[in-house]
Order: sequence, then structure tokens, then C-alpha cells
Amino acid sequence: MEKIDLHMHSTASDGSSTPRELARECKAAGITRAALTDHDTIDGVAEFLEEAGRIGLPAISGLEYNVEYEGEMHILAYGMDIWNQELRDALDVLANQRITRASRMVKKLQDQGYPITLERVEEIAGGGVLGRPHIARALLEKGFGENVEDAFKRYLEPGKPGFLPRLKIKSSEAIRLARQAGGHCVLAHPKLAYYPDYDELLTRLKGEGLEGLEVYYPAHSDEEVEFFFGLAKKYDLFITQGSDYHGKIRKSTQLFREQRGGAALEESVERLFARVSSKKE
Repeated sequence: MEKIDLHMHSTASDGSSTPRELARECKAAGITRAALTDHDTIDGVAEFLEEAGRIGLPAISGLEYNVEYEGEMHILAYGMDIWNQELRDALDVLANQRITRASRMVKKLQDQGYPITLERVEEIAGGGVLGRPHIARALLEKGFGENVEDAFKRYLEPGKPGFLPRLKIKSSEAIRLARQAGGHCVLAHPKLAYYPDYDELLTRLKGEGLEGLEVYYPAHSDEEVEFFFGLAKKYDLFITQGSDYHGKIRKSTQLFREQRGGAALEESVERLFARVSSKKE
């Protein structure tokens, strides 16, 4: 049986392991197919793939977009040419917006008496794209919260003292950018979108170029897995599996925590990897 994990994060966004370390962790965990999917950035992918190749870990490029929606909706992209200039330029815009947002959130917290600094948040990010988890760690260092997840929930979620909304890309543009760079797009953790009509959603997204659905995800119940599996078959979407691993920053997620996928998943992911490989030849 294959061990598949196509959803994980490194220090290039909001994970605790460097891309190189993450590749080694995957190998140590016995994972047989992997993809690094940092938020709105591909800055860590080259390092991840280089190390994966060195240690014999089958891996493809990846990315997780935060797309426009009143709630949370993410789209995973796989197999893109990470040197594609149009894609890199678009992601640079999103990265700059994240930096602006993070600095404004720090200022908002400072104005309310929380003694954190942007300089310390940048140190914690270690050169990665600034995000709320880095601010949460800065708050934790000052005694606010019991752990990173607790600080995040207390101070940085909607309605909390430090929250500010972020700029998000339209789903159609996210998919277009990935596809023009040779990528294949998947709707991540569909349950978490809490969309009122998934048939309407998937019809629209498939029309924009969506090719897959992350059916196997830790937050999905067995009944939800069955539901989304049925939708994937109905709309002829390939299926994927991912843990959403963030390392020490989010201890509730572990590599290959999600392992309910069987033969259908293996066949689907094998087709995805084959598509990516064929474009490299």
C-alpha cells in the first residue's frame, strides 16, 4: 500500500520544518508520494524537490492558494513549472500583500497593548512569507496563549483583537495561472468551505479548469469522505489525500495522518504523477 501525502507546509509559509527537513521527514515516515503545498508561494519547492530526489522520495511541485470566498476556500495546484514567470510574478504580489497585512496586524495589536514587534515576527518567519502563525508565536513568547494554536484562536481569528482580512485571488485566476504553468488544480479540504451547494460549486470550478478533489482529509468524517468521493466520480475529478501538516506550529496535524485512501486513490495519484512526468519529457 502506498503512503500518500500531497498537502503539507514548510517554513516558506507557515510550517515549522524547512523544505529540506520536510522531505527527510516524509522519507522517515515512509511516505511514497509527496508534494509541498505552501500558502501562496512556491519559494520552498526547489529545495524540497532537490532533497526528495537525493533521498529517493517521489515528489511533485505544489502550492496552496487562498481564493476569494466569504469563508475559507483553498485550491491546491500540482506539477507546475516553478520557474514560470507569470506564476511567480502573481505570487510575488500575494506575498507583498501578506507582508503588508502582517505589519498592520502587528500595529493593531501594539495599539491594544500587546508588546510584540514586526522585527521579531520577521525573525520567526525566517525568510518565509509572513502569516498569522508567526504572529501567534510572537504573542506566545510574550505569554499570550497556552500554545501557538491557542494564541491563534484567541487573538488572530475573525472578530479577535489582531485580525485583519487578507487579499485573496479569484479561483478562476488561480487555476488559470497554475494551468498556464503546466499545473493541475484540486479543491482542498472541501468540507471546510461549508459550501451550500457542492454541485453548483464543482460545476463552476470544473468550468474554470479544476481537475481534482481532496477527498481524503483528516477533518472529513467517513460519511463526508464517501460524499466527496461520489462527487469526484460524478464530475470526473481525480482524488487526492493530504494531512495539511504544519509541524510543531500545528501539533494536531501529522504527516500521513490521513490514510483512508485505498486502491482508487493510488490509481488516481499515479495518473496525476504520470501527467506531471509526461510534461517534463
